[in-house]
Parts: sequence; structure tokens; C-alpha cells
Amino acid sequence: MNIIQLPDGTIQLDDGSKPDGLVEKEGSFTYERAEIEQCFIDECERMAEETGKTHFLFDTNLSHLVKRKMIMNKEDRRESDLSELLESDPYHIGTERDFEMMPSRFSYYDTETKLKCRYEKYELVVNFLKDLGFEPSEFNLGQEMEQAYILYLREGEEYEKFIARLQPNLFLKLIVEKDEFRTIYNGFFSKSKIFDAIDAHSGNLSKILIRDAKIKNILS
Repeated sequence: MNIIQLPDGTIQLDDGSKPDGLVEKEGSFTYERAEIEQCFIDECERMAEETGKTHFLFDTNLSHLVKRKMIMNKEDRRESDLSELLESDPYHIGTERDFEMMPSRFSYYDTETKLKCRYEKYELVVNFLKDLGFEPSEFNLGQEMEQAYILYLREGEEYEKFIARLQPNLFLKLIVEKDEFRTIYNGFFSKSKIFDAIDAHSGNLSKILIRDAKIKNILS
């Protein structure tokens, strides 16, 4: 499978998995087109297990480009140039902090979904939301844009409403609507963090939902 990360943060895949009608342009930069070697994935997983945080495989060239744009003085520029000369690996292992410098970027691999294909990752997240009972908004335009999924729970006079806003790179904002809108989670997709965010919400209906979802997740 050939994987190409473009300067705008999007990914171009040449494995036939792209949806019909998708058109992406390759920029003027040279990016890796080789299969991701297992050693990079293994090291990524090791670091995630050691720290308890989700880790990602990013394009090294793009990471250097982003860091250079953040440099403000000559001394730091020299250190950055030296680091680039010494770093020959095509992939760089990072955390969610790497997204802070470029929120729209994509990763080649992450230790949460454990998948390499962008579209398989997206499908996994969507299926997770649907399993919880979220329904896609009628205004969704496709996975190249932000999509909204809505969960409405009601029993008698009691009701709860959640809105999940999913970005193409799997960043997800979870909002609860009860008299006002309140964000209860905002970050890269994580089953456990989403479970915890909804569970921490005071509603009885959502607590029952999460209890059942956790049991299903353990048994699956």
C-alpha cells in the first residue's frame, strides 16, 4: 500500500481504498511511498504502553517543516537543521502534542485504532459511534469534511442529547446539550476517554448506556 502525506496534512492512498469521486493533488514535496516497516509500529506501540498515551507515526519531512515554521531565532534554527541531518528515518513517532502545531495533519498509524489505512480508521470510529446509538446528521457532506453525529436519549420526562463532531483526521469533539451546550471531550479518538467523558456526565440514561457499551466492548 502506498501512503502519501501532502503538505496540507491530507493523505493520498494508492491501495484502491479511496472512495469514488475523491480527488487529491500531490504537492511539490517528496514523501514516503513505501510500506511502513513493522519496526516503526512496534516502537510506537512500545512507547504507548510505556507512557499510557496514544502515539502516532507522522511523516518526518512534514514534521520538520512544521517545526521550522515555529522557530524564532538563529540558534534554534541551527539546532533544527542539525537534527534534520541526523534524522534519516522516514517516520517520526509523536503524541497529540504534534497536532497542536498543525491540527489538520494526519498520522500514518496510531496506537488507538492500530490501523494504517485512513479510510479503515474512519470507518472504525463511525461504527463505534453508531454502536453507541449516534445517528449521522442529515447535513453531513462526507468524510473529507467535519461530520456530526447525534445521540438522543429519552425516558419519560428525562432526556439527554449528545453531539459528536468528527474531523477527517479522527479528532473528535463531544458536546452535551442540556439547557446549554457543554464540551465534555475534545481530542483524538479514544474509546476509553469517550466512555469516561460520557460516564462523568451526571445523567442516569447515559450512565446506563456506557455501562452496557463497556460490557459489549469487553466481550467483543
